[in-house]
This record gives sequence, structure tokens and C-alpha cells, in this order.
Amino acid sequence: MSDEPIKSAAELAAERAAKAPENDAPEAQPSIEDLAAAAEAAVGSQSGSPDLAIRLASMTEELEGQKDKYVRLVAEFDNFRKRTSREFMELADAAQGRALAGLFPVVDNFERAFADAPAEGDWMPADPAAFAKGMRLIRDQLRKVIADAGLQEISGEGTPFDPNLHDALTQMPHPSVPADHVAAVHARGWRKGEKILRHAQVVVSSGPAA
Repeated sequence: MSDEPIKSAAELAAERAAKAPENDAPEAQPSIEDLAAAAEAAVGSQSGSPDLAIRLASMTEELEGQKDKYVRLVAEFDNFRKRTSREFMELADAAQGRALAGLFPVVDNFERAFADAPAEGDWMPADPAAFAKGMRLIRDQLRKVIADAGLQEISGEGTPFDPNLHDALTQMPHPSVPADHVAAVHARGWRKGEKILRHAQVVVSSGPAA
């Protein structure tokens, strides 16, 4: 038996580790600071590139052009809105003026009809029949002005009661008008196309008295 002492497993492992070559050691991992420095260096190297500078200048110019177009478009739309609103108001005023202009002759005829009447107190025209005829002519003239403006009178006496067209003031028997029909008109109703300007105020028949 050899006189060389028997080595333990721990001592044998330590000797093998000491004899291993240095290149078998694990490589060191780069730190976060090293990675950040490398990224900054890469960006710095590209920023000096002529091609990149040209591209940035072109993109900046294009962006400014688009911004200018946007500002112009907003200004043009605002001008269009104001112009359209102004033109609409002018058209509405012109239409209203034409409608009201038809009333001027009516007012003139009323003034002539009452030219001899006193400002206050009772008055009897010199020719009541002629005066009544003149009033009817003025009424027809006024009706024509209303019709020319596109207004239509809502149907009245003898027609079926329609809550969309009529306001019922009361209901009473009538010898000849059927039940739920208009027996009398207290105030005429008017419409313009499908729009109701004023409902007709009517008395509704409940049919012949029992």
C-alpha cells in the first residue's frame, strides 16, 4: 500500500477547479448602464447622417404644409357658415317683406272706409249698404293676401271633428249636424302645408236632441 495519504472528495474537487483554464469562467453580463450608453451612442451616430437630416427636414416641411391646409380649411368653413347664415336671414326677410307688402293696400282701404268716422263714439256711415259692400271687398282682399302667402283655412262646419285640426270649445245638440261633427266655428284655423299655424276653435255637435 502506498504511503501517500488518501485525499477526500472535497480536496479532489478543489484541485480540479484550480487546474481548470481561465477561459472556462462564465462571461460577465453587461449592466443596464452599459446598454444605455450603447443606445445613446447608436442614436448619436445616426443623427449625424445626411440622409436622416434630409428626411427630417422633408417631414417637417410636409407637416407644416398640412397644418397650413387645416387652418385654411377651418377658416373657409367658418366663412361659409357665416355666409350661409347671412343669406338665409336675407331670404327670410325678403319673403316676409313680400308677404307683408300685400297688406299695405288692405290697410289703405280700411283707412279710406273709416275716413269720415270720428275718433271716438258711435258712428253710422252715410250709406250702410255701400259700407258693408266695401268691408266685404276688403275682407276678400285680405283673404287673397293670406292665400298668396301659402296659408290655407282649416275646414270647419259640417266636417268630422279632428283633434289635430280643431279645438273643441263645447259640445251641444244640433238638429242637422251629425254627432262628433263641427256644428259651428268660433275662430277659423289656418295651416301652411302640413304645419298647423292655428287650430280652429269649434263647437262640436252631439247630434239631434233627444
